[in-house]
Amino acid sequence: MLALVTAAEAAGLDSDLEPLRQAFIDLDVPVVVVDWDDASVDWGRFDAVILRSTWDYVDRFDEFVVWLDRIELQTRVVNGRSAIGWNIDKHYLAELAAVGVPVVPTLFVEVGHTANGLDAERSVWVVKPAIGAGSNGAKRCTRAEVDAHIVVLHALGRAAMVQPYLDMIDAESETSLVFINDGSGLRYDHAFSKAAILQEARVAAGLKRNGDLVVKEEIGLRDATNEQIGLAEQVLASAPVQAVGPLAYARVDVVPTPTGSVLMELELIEPSLYFNSSEGSAARAASGWQQFLASTAEVLPVASSVAPSVA
Repeated sequence: MLALVTAAEAAGLDSDLEPLRQAFIDLDVPVVVVDWDDASVDWGRFDAVILRSTWDYVDRFDEFVVWLDRIELQTRVVNGRSAIGWNIDKHYLAELAAVGVPVVPTLFVEVGHTANGLDAERSVWVVKPAIGAGSNGAKRCTRAEVDAHIVVLHALGRAAMVQPYLDMIDAESETSLVFINDGSGLRYDHAFSKAAILQEARVAAGLKRNGDLVVKEEIGLRDATNEQIGLAEQVLASAPVQAVGPLAYARVDVVPTPTGSVLMELELIEPSLYFNSSEGSAARAASGWQQFLASTAEVLPVASSVAPSVA
């Protein structure tokens, strides 16, 4: 029995849940959708729980971590606890940059500190929390606005991160590459485009839209280029990612620059995979995860592999 884990507050927002649930049913795999904070759930009855849309963890971070620690003693968490602990805080970008991964230049500003050394010639920046989901708390800022938004995030107890706004994204969008592990390693499955969110006025102000748990994304069809796939594979093959254990799935978000693509985010916790952007992808994910769970049942979370991309 598998559990696809969501949040009550995310009801109706996760378009992946039903296609994935149905895909497991088609494989005769018993599966249910459950909320992570449902006190009535007996987590020990599941062979594994697959995190899908636990998107309210940002505002309930300590509670969420306690829940993870508790259920890890009762069942298998996918992706694994070590991957969650590493990926939930975007300081991981600094680790990836340190091993040579092309990453959007990022300055982390810890609580009580200020942003120093920003390029005075650059007029537009993005400031967002180091722990966050769905672009909530992210704000497009002029240099004069950067410090003020950092103060807002620090008042919430959150470290801030400051990045240059890469304006090529306005015309070319962000590309998200989805990798699925079929038991033999992570393989590129499909990609989709995400329009620049921070062009929209309320989001640019660092606000949720219409009270939603996550900011609505404009998703389009896209075939990843060989360059983008190569960058994604470099990310997934890097030592920091290899160290967090076997991964059932990963989403690698890359953005264009004049000198080539760079990593925006690596999503290992609860990313939308937008199965509706690639026919058959939900079925491929369910089949792959069935094989992944079987092949890694006795594997300790110490290594993960990236299989060569499939043409």
